[in-house]
Amino acid sequence: MIRQTLISRTPVILFSKDRNRCAWISIVVIIQCFLVYLGAATIIYCVWSPDNATLDYDILARIMYLYDSETCGYNLRASKGLTNIRLSNDTKGFNVRPIKWSPAIVTVSTRLSAKTRKYVNFSFGVHLIWNVTALALVMFTRGSSKIKHTKYALATFFYITSLITVCDISIAIVYIADIQQSLTKGMIIRYSGWSMEVKLRNYDDFGGWLPIIASICWLRGIVILIFNVYMCKLIYSIRNKIRMKEVGKRAKFRSNFPIPDAKTNLPIDTNVLYYRRGEEMPFVMRDTIQNVFY
Repeated sequence: MIRQTLISRTPVILFSKDRNRCAWISIVVIIQCFLVYLGAATIIYCVWSPDNATLDYDILARIMYLYDSETCGYNLRASKGLTNIRLSNDTKGFNVRPIKWSPAIVTVSTRLSAKTRKYVNFSFGVHLIWNVTALALVMFTRGSSKIKHTKYALATFFYITSLITVCDISIAIVYIADIQQSLTKGMIIRYSGWSMEVKLRNYDDFGGWLPIIASICWLRGIVILIFNVYMCKLIYSIRNKIRMKEVGKRAKFRSNFPIPDAKTNLPIDTNVLYYRRGEEMPFVMRDTIQNVFY
């Protein structure tokens, strides 16, 4: 049996192993956030200009995702520079419907690059919150003595990490769907409107590698994504350990009642004459009402 004060004053704390795990997790998250900040800054400040690229896939990657010509102020040449091919409508007596002539049209679309820019801005804000929660996780698992603050830091970090993981997987699935617009290099040039500005070596090569690579990048190379999922599992297990400690502490009071602490109680009968051994003069205990009337 244990005194009640000893049980109630025993704090619920993290193990040193769990503290070290939280520290390493925070370091990994901060490194990831720094890399995301660096990559997002290059896209936001229009670093990936196609004019500075020479390889076909490098040029196409900048056109398709990394460089938004409309936002960055790049003026594409108009479609009037295209050469129109006119075919004769004379059917020469055959039962053939003549071809209706129409001028060549080039549609300038920055939908994919603008979408990437929007996703990058969103990812930048979410990673900023993730970075703050990682710093809070280190602070409240290392220096804070209140388990309540530690629980809040663990819960916030767990939910933010889960949100980022789900967002990365969702955006990666969206980028896979872009393969239908990039089956060949020529399709990428045509849909993006850069056909007047860019010349490639081979327009018939498969261009679907770009959406696949973009999807893998949003999945953080797959390996880092798996590690982030493992981080969520570790944080969840640490939270469960804290809950088990708190439940075990409450169970001690319910199943095995502790010994109450010693208290000094006055005698019930105040009219009893008593004195301690060794005292010469006895002492009579009286209450307040007796002292007034007697």
